[in-house]
Amino acid sequence: MTDIMAAHYQETGVRSFKGNPFIEALPVLEERKEQFLTELSHYPPRPTAKDRQAGDVSRIMELSILNDIVHPFPEFQKAGLALATIIRQSYIGRNPLTVIDRQRRHAMASHQGGTGSGVPFPRDWNSSARGHLIMGISGMGKTTFATTFLMRYPQVIAHTCYQGTSLVCHQVVFVVLRVPHDATLRSLCVQFFEEIDKALGTNYVRQARSVHQIAPMVALMNHVATAVSLGFLVIDEVQNLRYARGSNAEFMLNLFSEVIERLGISLLLLATPAVQPVLEGSVRNLRKLSSSGETIFKPMSQNDPQWDEFCEVYWDYSLTRNKCRLSDSIKKAWHTSSAGNTAFASLAFMLAQRNEIGGREIIDEQSFERVSATDMAFLQPAIRALASRDPKRLRVFDDLLFSAKYRDLRKQLGANEHTANNPVNRIDEFEDCHAETIRPERKSTSSKARTPKNKIHSKHAPDIKLPMEDPLALD
Repeated sequence: MTDIMAAHYQETGVRSFKGNPFIEALPVLEERKEQFLTELSHYPPRPTAKDRQAGDVSRIMELSILNDIVHPFPEFQKAGLALATIIRQSYIGRNPLTVIDRQRRHAMASHQGGTGSGVPFPRDWNSSARGHLIMGISGMGKTTFATTFLMRYPQVIAHTCYQGTSLVCHQVVFVVLRVPHDATLRSLCVQFFEEIDKALGTNYVRQARSVHQIAPMVALMNHVATAVSLGFLVIDEVQNLRYARGSNAEFMLNLFSEVIERLGISLLLLATPAVQPVLEGSVRNLRKLSSSGETIFKPMSQNDPQWDEFCEVYWDYSLTRNKCRLSDSIKKAWHTSSAGNTAFASLAFMLAQRNEIGGREIIDEQSFERVSATDMAFLQPAIRALASRDPKRLRVFDDLLFSAKYRDLRKQLGANEHTANNPVNRIDEFEDCHAETIRPERKSTSSKARTPKNKIHSKHAPDIKLPMEDPLALD
């Protein structure tokens, strides 16, 4: 169970946030944009001259310190500001002290079974949530950025009283999911319940697994997310949607859109360029999922000042006995071995030191050439394609190529297009997602087999004890 932090309310200075306990319980906002860089960075203690004289094996073991470095790039600032905004915006339309939010919560609770009957959803409620898309080739720090950003936020906040008004509830600030390798909607839903259970010490996953159809499972997921006042959902490895069978990719994108529009929960998607064909085929969802814009993490070019800064930062973590001057020729050899990809560059520096400790005890051009030819030889086809920037060569590696078609599409859509007033999507979007049952190999295409999509049969109905739906309603 995650550590639960007691709510402590602080004024934000933003008028639209005033009087909203879910927003005022979040960490204090940064004052300057530059803080998103300094607060996201992490530099472990640098090796001293004495450390470089230690034994061979101990120094090799110390090389793992390179994995702890978080060196923020300008893109981190843009993405950090966007996420700090949308995580709060999601709660504007879900202030638990307002009448309309109480109506929305009761409506969501009454639709738990996914039957479509129950308390009407308030027509004048509009979602204030937004979506943000971070795309970059493998190794460019997307997951590292998201993990580091979320470390500043408590995952669960316990509320008891706000300005003299009783407010009894747990607020789950964020949940992180990963699109499974088989890209099935059922697997993603089960993962959601597992993460909620970890955060709150509940046991929703047991009951969720007893639901044998996807539509009621999604309805249950919506209900739980509402009951725990989830504010922010991170979806990693979105490029796995390319492996989805049939229309499953579209169904999952529909779910992501519903999270924003119907549940009012902001969303962050992390993906490699391999996801582009999936998104190109779903323009409506793409517009919603990037309603607060997108951030692209790109490799550094050899002449990029960021590359010089990156090399200088990492060079201070040299553990060879002889630490020479970082020359332009060394930086060039380093770039050749990594193509400016941060993960490749860090790996090349680590392997170069491992090879030289106990041997030549110096890192130079020859060190990186050796790493390229031996330890990282299997990566060289991708690295050479990346360095060439030749679309024909990059097309072989779909995780590396940013297509012109996708860029043109994003330009036409506009990353900041407002979508909050669009019609609300209902749960029946998923009624045809009948392939993802307990026995997908026995699915039927007959009309008879497709009728009970949004109904939980009594023998499968989960006995779920949810948190208090309305935080203001006391027993």
